[in-house]
Amino acid sequence: MQSRGQLRGRSRWRSTGTRRTFLGACLALAALLSLAPQKAAAVEVCPWCKNDPALMAAAGVVSHGPIPIGPKGSEEIVRTLPTTLWVFLETAHLRWASNLGPCAVDLKDKPRVEAELARLRLALPTVPEKAKKLDPFLRLHLFAMRGEELYARFQKLLQVTDADFPAERQAQGPYMGNGRFLGEKDKFEVVIHNVRATHVPFSQSFSGAGVTDSLRWHFKEHHKLIASVPAEDPDLRQDRWLFPHVAHNLSHLFFCAYKHFNYDPPIWLDEGLAHAVEKEIDPESNTTDGEEGSLRDTSGPPDWKKAARQLVLSGKDRSLADLLHAKEFAELDMDANIVAWSKVRFLMETEPDKFREVPGAREGAIGRPGRAQRPEPGGPAAQRVAGALRLDARRAGRLLARLGQALSRGHGPGAGPLAPAP
Repeated sequence: MQSRGQLRGRSRWRSTGTRRTFLGACLALAALLSLAPQKAAAVEVCPWCKNDPALMAAAGVVSHGPIPIGPKGSEEIVRTLPTTLWVFLETAHLRWASNLGPCAVDLKDKPRVEAELARLRLALPTVPEKAKKLDPFLRLHLFAMRGEELYARFQKLLQVTDADFPAERQAQGPYMGNGRFLGEKDKFEVVIHNVRATHVPFSQSFSGAGVTDSLRWHFKEHHKLIASVPAEDPDLRQDRWLFPHVAHNLSHLFFCAYKHFNYDPPIWLDEGLAHAVEKEIDPESNTTDGEEGSLRDTSGPPDWKKAARQLVLSGKDRSLADLLHAKEFAELDMDANIVAWSKVRFLMETEPDKFREVPGAREGAIGRPGRAQRPEPGGPAAQRVAGALRLDARRAGRLLARLGQALSRGHGPGAGPLAPAP
């Protein structure tokens, strides 16, 4: 396994729930090898936007395909990964591919689904008010709509708009990366697989690794980032859990892309932010990262606010200084994930302007033309990050003390307004 630094600009790994074993990987590959030959995927017209330019524009859809997704485009996906149906959809900032089948709407999930259908129906009038089952096209339309909403939420967190990112790097003015998509030149991409039998060969074709869980990757030559997500496990077959898991991975892509993916952001911050984004969508959803991919985690505590409070009261919470030393996702155990989420959430809610400075401090960590350079510990880029975080001893101590006091009083992240730490 290469080090994180060597993987810089190429891959980001994460896992949720029980880690996949070597046996699990073998079973997934066996399933791939045992696939019976299938006919090429059928080409169908979307029953909701009907590929009508006016309806598509109203729904924010740029195209239903062909689209330049993955290393070689949607047509290559159809050719090399035969399945019943591939659905493709491109919006202003994201591209999607999915071979998910229809999905029954769970009774407990109806209010959420009906609220989403209502928002989509404003653009696509034939979308039903209620639905017992979502077909593959409607599922992807809803995912694409929520993906753009998530992108807008991320921009709000960073206090930026599309206008802040020029198509090319500018010689004058603040450094904002090398492209229009948070600093990358091309759009963000998500490929959702019904089974690992298509996820494994797809992700292996460009990563060289047979990872059985969700994989994130940076195509340096295309200046774009992608997440490949297998939705084979029983929980991820339900959209209630699948989209928060996708959002968790998109948060990593967005954060790494900000002002161009030159080097990895701090692990604790990257992971804490992804947890915060995921739990805004569903507080019970949890994804953790490891070296073998990213998957939804059902083994952790369901209530992270309560868990964070208990860690503080017991004196077992990880210090900020301790979190800063983590260089791999695998170094963050469940307690560290909870503490990272707690600290990020605290900063997001109480000091949004200072939180905005953190990713902005990545400016300038660019080496020779065409090469990215990881900032040296204590170097200029690292000092800018530390300055943005106000990580001098007194500041960090006051912030942690304030956080501890808030949590001990039951006012943890998301529980109510707090005065900023002095």
